[in-house]
Formats: sequence, structure tokens, C-alpha cells
Amino acid sequence: MGLSINSKRYANLEKIAAEDLKCSEELTPTYLGENQYQLSGCGTSGTYELRCVMGQCSWVPDVKALAEFDLGCARAQLESTRLDKHTAGVTGCGKRATYRLLGSRYSLSWVLNSQVSQDEVAPAPAPAPASASDVSPL
Repeated sequence: MGLSINSKRYANLEKIAAEDLKCSEELTPTYLGENQYQLSGCGTSGTYELRCVMGQCSWVPDVKALAEFDLGCARAQLESTRLDKHTAGVTGCGKRATYRLLGSRYSLSWVLNSQVSQDEVAPAPAPAPASASDVSPL
């Protein structure tokens, strides 16, 4: 466990993660460093960060919870990347989006900060088949 987590904060994290992951079994925690924790269970996982300001702490929710809806993609197929302290990118199912972390020290949430775009280049349309009138006699 990280330095600034106690049993009460951890219990709160477990509750948040169980709701996010829709998982009622025991979750497995992994400390990722810099007050970030990954909780896994029921075939999926979520990443959470503890942020504290002047002794008041709150958990930054997993961005995949919102991206799952926005991208129309199962959480297990999503990959997230922290771009900076307040921005994350999520890709999955051939789509990508950027999210911004907003709120106060008591309530933090991710907000879609870009249009959902296709992650892959769409193939060029096939040429139309030639019709009998387009063919010249020899």
C-alpha cells in the first residue's frame, strides 16, 4: 500500500471500485506508485488515484467507467493513458477520446474533452463495377 492510505480510505476505494467494476467478489489491489492503485476482479480492472489537499482526500475515479459508455466498448477492451495530471486518453474498439479531470478536492470526475474519433484509418471504398454500357466493343 502507498504511504497516504489508511484502512478507512482503502475501504472507500474498494466500495468505489466494486461499483465501477460491477464486481461483488473480493478485489485484488496493486500499488502502482504515486498514490495510484489498480483494483482487479471479475475479469476487469480499474485504476484510481488518491489526491489530498490540506488533509482532505478524495479518489480520482477510473476514466474507463465513463469511456465505456462514450466509446460503446467493454471496459476490458479499453486502454487508458495519463497525458498529464488532469488529462487522460482512452482507446478501444477502434475509437479514441480525451478526458479532462474536473471538480473540487471533495468531488472529482472525468469529462469528455474531445469528440470520439475513429482510431484506425477507414479503408478506401471499392471502385464501382463496370456496367455493360461502360464497356466499349472491340
